Amino acid sequence: NCPCGSGQTYKQCCRPFHNGKQPSHPEQLMRARYTAYAIGNVEFIMATTHPDSPHYEADKAIWRKSLHAFSETTQFIGLNVIESHLSDDQNVGYVRFQAILIQYGRDASFIEHSRFEKVKNRWLYVKGELI
Repeated sequence: NCPCGSGQTYKQCCRPFHNGKQPSHPEQLMRARYTAYAIGNVEFIMATTHPDSPHYEADKAIWRKSLHAFSETTQFIGLNVIESHLSDDQNVGYVRFQAILIQYGRDASFIEHSRFEKVKNRWLYVKGELI
């Protein structure tokens, strides 16, 4: 099953997005990003992060190393989407989710309210606020 918790296989669910298909909704991108973290696909995380995001790192080598370290030291147990919606103009999306994680044997789960923006017809992650 896909790590994002959709109930589908990875091949049916997030892999097409990791291979270049554009998500049509921010929730699809959020699920694909969670799965990318779970399987260590740091290039996808980097490619789908908005340049204005506080998580964006200009030095790609440092960013890549940091993302790899996070993926390798984290167990991705589950994902629960709580709510997702689009702005009236359909160019901003919000997804509230719970990520269930274990790091170094400890619960590192969190709930986040994420903001996504559509740039040149591509959804990008901007930032998240922890709840």
